[in-house]
Amino acid sequence: MSTVLAPAPSRLTAVARVHAQNWQIAFLWPIGILAVIAGITWTVLALVPRGSAEVNTGGASFVFFFGLVLFAQSVNQFFPFVSGLGVTRWEFFRATAAVVGVHALLFGTLMIALSLVERTTDGFGVGMRLFSLTAPVAGSVVIEFLFFVTLIALANTLGVLAGAIYLRWRAVGLWATGLLLTVLLGVVVVVFTWQSWWVPVGSAIADSPRPVTMVLLPLALTAPAAPGVWAVLRRTTV
Repeated sequence: MSTVLAPAPSRLTAVARVHAQNWQIAFLWPIGILAVIAGITWTVLALVPRGSAEVNTGGASFVFFFGLVLFAQSVNQFFPFVSGLGVTRWEFFRATAAVVGVHALLFGTLMIALSLVERTTDGFGVGMRLFSLTAPVAGSVVIEFLFFVTLIALANTLGVLAGAIYLRWRAVGLWATGLLLTVLLGVVVVVFTWQSWWVPVGSAIADSPRPVTMVLLPLALTAPAAPGVWAVLRRTTV
């Protein structure tokens, strides 16, 4: 009787599993923080007369910033480790991109589920709006779900880029990048103000189809960030 050995997991899967070592931090901590934010908000609204306060804390937006910090730390922690095991930069990049996508899908699903529960229960019985977008903004549940996924993916990708920049140039690279972004933002503000573009551009965005502004726009911002990650990683030494 012959024994058939199971195939070894691919290198990409192995690298992705290295990222998964942080699953408690990646999933349990943000869920716990969300629960605390929701609990505090619910308690405050339960103590005041119904309708006397309309609270939309936006506290759930911390999920986006959490993903940014999480993946910046993950790149710094895991890239030198897996490189020492013979994993190529391209393999690390592809595996990390897959983890970024899975993380965005999972948290996008969590956010839309909480949003639906919040709307169904009239803000958990106290008129709270913490997870859901207003109907005119979202347009539909599908658009709202895709918005959560694409925005979380954008934040995660920016975190990977920040981590790669730190690995390549350390703190100087992060400060230089921050300065460059500040200058670019300042130029945009000056030009828009000089040309009086704020109103027409704002109107164009408001009048655009929801899939364009809420799904394609985050994807368009993610598109240059991903090649930027690879451009930095391929020149990073450990």
